[in-house]
Amino acid sequence: MKKRFVTMLGIAALGVLLMGNAGYAFDPNDLYTLQTTNTCPRCDLSGVDLTGMTLGRVDLNGANLSGATLIGINLSNSDVDGANLSGANLSYANLNGSDFTGRANLSGANLVGASIVGTNFTGATLDNATWIDGGACQPGSVGTCNE
Repeated sequence: MKKRFVTMLGIAALGVLLMGNAGYAFDPNDLYTLQTTNTCPRCDLSGVDLTGMTLGRVDLNGANLSGATLIGINLSNSDVDGANLSGANLSYANLNGSDFTGRANLSGANLVGASIVGTNFTGATLDNATWIDGGACQPGSVGTCNE
């Protein structure tokens, strides 16, 4: 009986460790707000998967999208001023005409294949981001990717 209890305790501990590795947890209310109003300034969407969504002209000013999966998303003409997109996957996203100024954090973000025509990155942190051509942005990259 004692051996069985120790085994069950070990399995439970392993499960907690594996689940704790997720690292990000978005607020479901914020996701609902985004989907219904196309605006979600200063909301928590960290780790959310919005792959392929069309959110053009959305207000994500100051939002937390760290670690989010945004593959192929349409964020054209959006306000992403001051948003935290550190570690986000924006590969093949449409970012045309969007505003990432005001200390937007794209550190470690994946921008491979993203469309950035007319996008404003002035003041945005791009440290260790993967740029649209697959090159790595050097630490200290602000406003432009220094490969």
